[in-house]
Amino acid sequence: MNLVAYALIWAGTAVVAVAALRLVWTPKLFARLHFVGLATSLGAPLFIAGVALRTGVWSSAHDVLKVVVIGALVFCTGPAAIIATARAAQRVDERDG
Repeated sequence: MNLVAYALIWAGTAVVAVAALRLVWTPKLFARLHFVGLATSLGAPLFIAGVALRTGVWSSAHDVLKVVVIGALVFCTGPAAIIATARAAQRVDERDG
């Protein structure tokens, strides 16, 4: 089980690292938001799933539940925050443009 957990942790870390590098190299705001979405909707849940599956680390199921709730909140609110940011940026562009 630890092998699967480590694979998920490393996959999530790789997705977030690639998204962060692309975020730095992408000049346009709306294109950058796509990479932030990749990190919050794919990278973070992979990492959280790997952390939750690690055996021998958690003292109780309550600890695992806390990590899963945090992962669910990131997964559910990340895309909504990106949409809100894009709409605000679009309004600023329309007003200034």
